[in-house]
Amino acid sequence: MRAVETFTDRDGIEISYRRWLPTGSPKAIVVIAHGASEHSGRYDRFATYLSGRGYAVYAPDHRGHGATAKATGVGMGGERGWVGMIDDLHELRDLTTAELGDLPVVLLGHSMGSFLAQRYIQLYGGDLAGVVLSGSSGGLADLDATIDGLQAFADGGAADEPAPIFGPLNAPFEPARTPFDWLSRDDAEVDKYVADPMCGDSAPLTIGFVLDMMRNGATTWDPSNERLVPKDLPVLLVTGEADPVSEGGKTVRELEARYQANGVTDVTGLYYAEARHELLNETNRDAVQDDIAAWLDRITA
Repeated sequence: MRAVETFTDRDGIEISYRRWLPTGSPKAIVVIAHGASEHSGRYDRFATYLSGRGYAVYAPDHRGHGATAKATGVGMGGERGWVGMIDDLHELRDLTTAELGDLPVVLLGHSMGSFLAQRYIQLYGGDLAGVVLSGSSGGLADLDATIDGLQAFADGGAADEPAPIFGPLNAPFEPARTPFDWLSRDDAEVDKYVADPMCGDSAPLTIGFVLDMMRNGATTWDPSNERLVPKDLPVLLVTGEADPVSEGGKTVRELEARYQANGVTDVTGLYYAEARHELLNETNRDAVQDDIAAWLDRITA
């Protein structure tokens, strides 16, 4: 496991991150944006794999997550919240090229990190060589009603209370062995997640954090903002067809179609039968890693 390093962002928040460097000169940089209620250390296997193929990999702990939670509080976004998290990614992107030179940079976002990445490419897509969206979604059902409900809880003084957001995702797999069977078919990987003190129910998002995320989801999925994605930005979507976050891939296919309709010329969708949410921790992870690496090799060549 790589040691945690830090930088101080524009809001004065100490952002923790990990870095994996190849043995020789890197050919490109991959920035990984992790998902909700997890942290950058969970990507050690994949980042080590990529560094072995010549990529430098950087992965922050988002506000409210991992070691960064020491500065913001667990599950809390701190000053400027979701918008600040997107800016943190951009600051880290600039840090990578300041350290390594003007190399191609690819952003890989998983789950919540893919929602950050969708908005990032609308604002800063011209600064990337490509984007990978893993375990993503192209929209959420009843989003406006969800925002109204969360706002009512926040107005009632519950903004800093834990948000029980994961329970419904496990419903398709009941009766289930754990509350997180929706993550992967690999029991060992699920058990590692459950046991990790910086994951899952041990590191819940707050209602205020989820409200902020949902509001920004509405902004991200606004058609006028989706049209801001650069037309020449390569996009890779990797999705499990048993992933409840995307309704079994349905909303990712809709997102893929919207990007193509908006004139984005290099959009690739890879859908894996029976795979669940965490493709990099799934039973078919070797094939997923190889598919992502082959795409990275193509777009950074």
